[in-house]
Amino acid sequence: MLRQEVPLLLLEAVLFPGAKLPLTVFEERDKRLLEDCLSGDCRVGVALLKRSQGAGKPMDFYEVGTLARIIHAEITSENQVAVVLYGEQRFRVVEIVQYEPYRVGRVEILSNRFSFVSPQLTHLANRLSAMLYRYIELREIADKLALADMVLPTDLMSLGYRIGALLDVPLHEKQELLEVDDINELLLRELEILNREIRQLQQSAFWHQFVRSKARRRTLPIERAIWN
Repeated sequence: MLRQEVPLLLLEAVLFPGAKLPLTVFEERDKRLLEDCLSGDCRVGVALLKRSQGAGKPMDFYEVGTLARIIHAEITSENQVAVVLYGEQRFRVVEIVQYEPYRVGRVEILSNRFSFVSPQLTHLANRLSAMLYRYIELREIADKLALADMVLPTDLMSLGYRIGALLDVPLHEKQELLEVDDINELLLRELEILNREIRQLQQSAFWHQFVRSKARRRTLPIERAIWN
């Protein structure tokens, strides 16, 4: 596998290939890292931080991350660095070759395993696309998404990454999706997650409507509505 050395930006975020991540940094270490990247090839490795191990202990992070390109950068009025990162390829950190002034890792670029594109897999992708639109509708975020996010890719791996990026689930669950190599496994996991999330959103919408109707009948403000 192809290996290269990249500066590592450790964040409380998971970036998928094909997704954008707006970010504002204020720590001097991260500002120095981004400034050096901007004077070079504008690429940085994004990896998810693990939970803090306690004061004075080194930061731990997940080995699988995403190589990203800086596509926009500016200095804010508070002297912070605001950037937009675009995810390109997944990687795995093989070793850390530099710790100061920021971490640099030797990474291997990860390839994806493609199952045979069967009619069943195509049907699964079509079902996922429909469910994703329903999920977006229930979350009421369609008007907040860029048009490019609403037009789903036809490439199956790109579709899997788009779904992973749009899911509002815990970071450790998004990280698990990022680490999946096989397209069939990735789509099946996302089907399971979407089924779960849509059920929860539908239940929440039902109870919200129920409370509103109870409040109207009792002429109570929504915030004072009761369940019984």
